[in-house]
Amino acid sequence: MPAFDVTIQGKTYHVEIPDPGASPLQVVVDGQPFEVGIVGTEIEAAPAKLAPAPRPAAEPAQLPPPPRIEPALPVAASGALGGNEIHAPMPGTILSVDVKEGQQVEVGQVLCILEAMKMKNPIRATHPGTVAEICVAAGMTVPYGAVLIRTA
Repeated sequence: MPAFDVTIQGKTYHVEIPDPGASPLQVVVDGQPFEVGIVGTEIEAAPAKLAPAPRPAAEPAQLPPPPRIEPALPVAASGALGGNEIHAPMPGTILSVDVKEGQQVEVGQVLCILEAMKMKNPIRATHPGTVAEICVAAGMTVPYGAVLIRTA
């Protein structure tokens, strides 16, 4: 059975012709039967049943591509974000402070323990120096990036 997609005034219809030799010509447009009479070179169409003209499905909207999201730079396990300050690498609760003001510290030495998501995270010195100020105490809740300890 011949079938065509026909566009009329910007709308596309699927047309099937069960018997191309029939007179009057029977066609099926988007599932609706019609009788078509051919007069000269003009084609006349009359619906077999009175029904509203079929509506083609709406074109899917074109969505823009999703924005590119750059990953955040990882924070060192020691919690250092720069300078002579040691920052919290994540929000959590201070379980213990293992140094005192004026104490000399070496790279890698544990300064305090930060509990986050039920895990104990040792916060370590990222550079040698002297503890100038302790900004937290055991039991404190700290947000991401909070200054924990300053060194000189």
